[in-house]
Amino acid sequence: MMYFPYFRGRQYDLLALKDIAEQRCLPPNIIPIIEPVRDIRALPQTVAAFMAANHPLVVIANPTVSDYALTQQKLHDWHEWANDPHLIVGHILTPTTLPDDVTPSPDQPTLLIAHHYDELVAVQHAGWLESPTYLLVPPEARVRQLVSRSSISLFDHAWLPDHDQTYANLVDGFFSDDWVLADLLAYQGVSDYTIGGHYYSEHGYPAKAVTLHLTYFAGEQLRIHRFVSDDRTDFSHPKEKFFQAVAKLAAWLPQQPTAVQTPAAKQLAAYHEQQHFPGLGVVKRLSLVHHLQTMAAYFSQHYPT
Repeated sequence: MMYFPYFRGRQYDLLALKDIAEQRCLPPNIIPIIEPVRDIRALPQTVAAFMAANHPLVVIANPTVSDYALTQQKLHDWHEWANDPHLIVGHILTPTTLPDDVTPSPDQPTLLIAHHYDELVAVQHAGWLESPTYLLVPPEARVRQLVSRSSISLFDHAWLPDHDQTYANLVDGFFSDDWVLADLLAYQGVSDYTIGGHYYSEHGYPAKAVTLHLTYFAGEQLRIHRFVSDDRTDFSHPKEKFFQAVAKLAAWLPQQPTAVQTPAAKQLAAYHEQQHFPGLGVVKRLSLVHHLQTMAAYFSQHYPT
């Protein structure tokens, strides 16, 4: 069983991945995917950290959710590692994707992401569906019937409340048990957009509440707990709202099993005692590091390589 956590290449996503690579805590069957969205220094630094750790990493060569792909002159390029055997070049299936894009060289693995059934049908008719090393597809019955090879299911589990709701309406809930279904349906692995979700905005969006997200396992089920600030009336005072949210995390965490108390979660909780506001970017980074540390521990135990 493999796990491909999918990240958009924002600053805090990349810094979380760089931290994890330097910790060298990921088992080899957890392979992160980066879809670059900004020309920032953290991108090549993160790729370099994974290559130095000899850990596989996927970088999408044709990102589709930002104007990064249209930038001709990159200041911070990752292609100097394109021939490293641990670097897996990924491609999102689009009308302009060519067979040569997804045909691996003998020493270079590739990954293809297909979001829609019709695109897969067209690729199958063209005769080059079997070329990529890894194939990510939506977890649909008709896709499983179409694709004869072992594939990886890609699904978005993150919940984004609409304008009439907040995360306070669902403090604790189910997140995923894709690996259980993958065993039953003969998937090679699973992929998701972690706690960040599929939705991407170039400039982000304001929120009236500060919410901390922590994933944790209950048996084979991954759940998510949300710590939401009590003040949700307007968009001001993020520092004070953070202290309200992190106080709830600091009270909750010591009551949980040791596996939930990851180094990243403890670092978040420590901000309550220190009464220190590190900034919401650091908070997001640590929440992602916690998720990866949690998944690493679970996969190391249940799917050892």
